[in-house]
Amino acid sequence: MKKIYLTLVLACSLAGARAQSQIIDGNLSIGIDGSTVVGAGNRIYFNGTSFNGDELSMYRFNRAANISDLRVNIGDDYGSGDDRFVLGTTNWVDGKYYIHMVVGADGKVGIGTESFGTERLAVNGNIRAREVKVEATGWPDYVFEEGYKVGTLEGLESYIKANKHLPEVPSAKEVATNGIELGEMNKLLLKKVEELTLHLIEKDKNAVQQAKQLKSQAELLAVFEERLKKLENINATKK
Repeated sequence: MKKIYLTLVLACSLAGARAQSQIIDGNLSIGIDGSTVVGAGNRIYFNGTSFNGDELSMYRFNRAANISDLRVNIGDDYGSGDDRFVLGTTNWVDGKYYIHMVVGADGKVGIGTESFGTERLAVNGNIRAREVKVEATGWPDYVFEEGYKVGTLEGLESYIKANKHLPEVPSAKEVATNGIELGEMNKLLLKKVEELTLHLIEKDKNAVQQAKQLKSQAELLAVFEERLKKLENINATKK
């Protein structure tokens, strides 16, 4: 009877301890150092509300010897984006939780926004970086290939007067609605610069040719002037 009583007391004590918040004044280790080099370690599970079949946990994962991850698991619906990892701050004034960053189960990330759209990263705010590398294909070197047709400046002028922007370049209204894709826009702007370069080269050739013609005409005019002076001198002598 005494053993049964002690067992009940111990069970009640454990149940009470489990139900209470615990304060740990020191380090906390989950699991012990095991012999497994590769694989997952013990996990911290986050419960307290309905489980819903979605595992929210943190654990160590050794990918190889001396190569480790600290992994955060967000549910079990990979690709859906409904389960999320959220970073935010509770405002003591109104008691509301304000979200700073969201990582969805589909791998999309939102900073300052919960609306991802189709992009992998959505940022509501400014981004500061030393350099941004955009991988692009179809770089417009073809503009300098033989046979590439460049429109006339007269045609370009007519298009600009009618549309108020360059051909192929989105209008201000389109940019305000859809934004711009940096890779595509850089390609497009380079294409326009290369086409402008071809126009400048052609104009330079015309200018050089015109300069030669003017020089030739000036030389011919000088010859005529010299002959005219000689004729005038001859006529003056005869008088």
